[in-house]
Amino acid sequence: MTTEFLTLRGLRLHNLRGVDVQFPLGQLTVVSGVSGAGKTSLVFDALYAEAQRRYLQSFSVYTRQFLERFDQPDADEIGDLPPAVAFDRRPLQAGPRATLGSVAEIFDYLRLIFARAGVMHCLKCGQPVRPQRTSDVLEHIRTLATGTRFLLGFPAELDEKSLLEEGFVRVWSDGQVLRLGQDALPPGKTLVIVDRLEVGKLDELRLSEAAETAFARGQDRLAIVVENVVTSFDRRRVCPRCELPYPPLEPRLFDVGDPAGACPTCHGTGAVGKIPAVCPACHGLRWNDAARTVRYRGQSIADLAQTRLDQLRFEDEPPELTQIAEQIRLRLAFLIDVGVGNLSLGRAWETLSSGEQQRVRLTRLFAAPLHGALYVFEEPSAGLDPDSAQRIWRQLEKLRDAGNTLVVIEHRPGWIAAADWVVDLGPGAGEEGGRVVYQGPPSGLADVKESVTATFLGDEETEPHTPRKPNGLLYLHDGERAYEFPLGVLCVVAGPSGSGKTTLVRRKLYPALAQRLGKKSAETTTCTLQTTARLEDVVLMDQEPLARTARSNPATYLKIFDDIRAVFAETSEARLRNLDAGAFSFNQPGGRCEACQGQGTLSVDMQFLADVAMTCPECLGSRFQANILAVKVRGLSIAEVLDLTVREAFRFFRAQRALERRLKWLLDVGLEYLRLGQPLETLSGGEAQRLKLAAHLAVSRKAGCLFLLLKPTIGLHPQDVVQLLNCLERLLEMGHSLIVVESSPMVLARADRVIEAN
Repeated sequence: MTTEFLTLRGLRLHNLRGVDVQFPLGQLTVVSGVSGAGKTSLVFDALYAEAQRRYLQSFSVYTRQFLERFDQPDADEIGDLPPAVAFDRRPLQAGPRATLGSVAEIFDYLRLIFARAGVMHCLKCGQPVRPQRTSDVLEHIRTLATGTRFLLGFPAELDEKSLLEEGFVRVWSDGQVLRLGQDALPPGKTLVIVDRLEVGKLDELRLSEAAETAFARGQDRLAIVVENVVTSFDRRRVCPRCELPYPPLEPRLFDVGDPAGACPTCHGTGAVGKIPAVCPACHGLRWNDAARTVRYRGQSIADLAQTRLDQLRFEDEPPELTQIAEQIRLRLAFLIDVGVGNLSLGRAWETLSSGEQQRVRLTRLFAAPLHGALYVFEEPSAGLDPDSAQRIWRQLEKLRDAGNTLVVIEHRPGWIAAADWVVDLGPGAGEEGGRVVYQGPPSGLADVKESVTATFLGDEETEPHTPRKPNGLLYLHDGERAYEFPLGVLCVVAGPSGSGKTTLVRRKLYPALAQRLGKKSAETTTCTLQTTARLEDVVLMDQEPLARTARSNPATYLKIFDDIRAVFAETSEARLRNLDAGAFSFNQPGGRCEACQGQGTLSVDMQFLADVAMTCPECLGSRFQANILAVKVRGLSIAEVLDLTVREAFRFFRAQRALERRLKWLLDVGLEYLRLGQPLETLSGGEAQRLKLAAHLAVSRKAGCLFLLLKPTIGLHPQDVVQLLNCLERLLEMGHSLIVVESSPMVLARADRVIEAN
């Protein structure tokens, strides 16, 4: 059977220089290579971006007017592309109300179920509260004995003149029937009679018309009087016993992000205060009282939110809910298959581990797969333990077997070996990469001597490691268990995803250390701490995004942008144009391009689609005005300097000692391929951690620091992990201590002590 391919020829983008690549249709391709080799440029900036651009051509005139402004990859040929769906590694920027259920989109469907089939109950008496209809009135009358006489009317303020004009002639009050205009009427409300009827002599049409008239004239209220006993009906949501009104059942009532459904005390977050405490009004459940009184099959939406995923059942639903329930079942099945069935829908997003978040985010793609589409993934197994990663791999295979084409950026040797096709880029990073080292079945990669990836595919035994001896101990007690952390060595906290590794280090150990050392911490803890050695400082390197603004980049984060701008301001050309250092900043007016406000890109509102970024047509992505770009240092403008890689910049600024020293730390942590002006939001979690580490080491002179690293190998090729481990070795040689949360076998093999979380 002949295999068809997606073909890209002569692709020139970033460090990709005229590459030719093929991806087999209907198969699973893994794209590998060291960090900075050009994988993201190939898969996302070229393949996915062009597929998205072509897909938009089929949309409205409004959408197509922007197509000519979208960046089109520079290539000799890009073949036919199917519609594409992407999953990138950027962390989800979720708010304080985000939960597992909201990110997995399950609450979207639950809101529909409760709005359509939920039964509200009175807060005071617990009786069901539901709007009554004409059919309910008719059903009640059918229960009366034949021959029973009754009155049908509506409660209203007495206004004899208007009632007579509308054709009403009688009212009922305190057991008496009174005639309007003849009898003395009591003050206040009474019952206006619409009709007098007898069971057994009913005209169904007459009765229905009378009920509709009563409801309409009585502001959705109606009453039936039998032997002076009044039975009330209400089309509003009012408790028939307590007469307490309730809001209508609609999806927004069950949305904690909407005032209609959120607890008014905590506004749907479940917590109050700056040391956040459980909300006393909703007890952390997030919904207001009215929303929590609505039950579907005996349970409220808050009850379902607290139930384990593997215990939720949505089966044998009524026909009108079948399709909605099916969407919930698909998402639950995926979440259980990938190993997070022990969690609940209401679990706060921020309390999930990075691996759990990764799997929940994937629900959106796998729960309702397309057919004949192109799916591109950026390291879907990042941060996962081997068992969890294997579960994701099986889901990828199901997606492929459904008739889709998958292109996956990955570093795991097992995934590379199991793929249908491999595209290996390299051999190095930045200018030393950008070439297709190999493409074909994975079995042929091992014979490519130029491939760095190939050296990690075998089952070679790791070199024996002799554990170091600690120079001190750190004791942590959380009230239930005591932990012993050695100092002066590489200590790794390991365990399956969701076992509590990050909680132990970030939410228990770090706050206790920060409190002891007088540092600020967003978390507080009641854990007790003891140590046998002196610690000068504690530094937490987590997975939190680095970017404060869209303009943040390695140069600004490392605080070398001021020095770079000063170099340009000292040139004779700058002095001639009366330009100071501030003119060379894209963060303030003066020299920056005002069309894009120094970002280099513009965001296009695609209405119901995600916003699309395009290169600014004024500055062509340079971020500066023309007169600023005219100033050169050794032949390069400020925009061209910001486009240099760290290694190129290190050579360029050889004479600038302060710049050279800080850039050297980026080289040491393996980030030589990053560009100085690269947006920080494009960095992986592992890259962000190494940048934090370099920034700290560039300014710190303290010895005896304890570095806490949370999964620093996320997004790293095995060769990059080797470089990171060498950097960690240097820290230990300098007298520092390391506690690292990791599941990477390479890091575990080099550990001096392993603590298993559970």
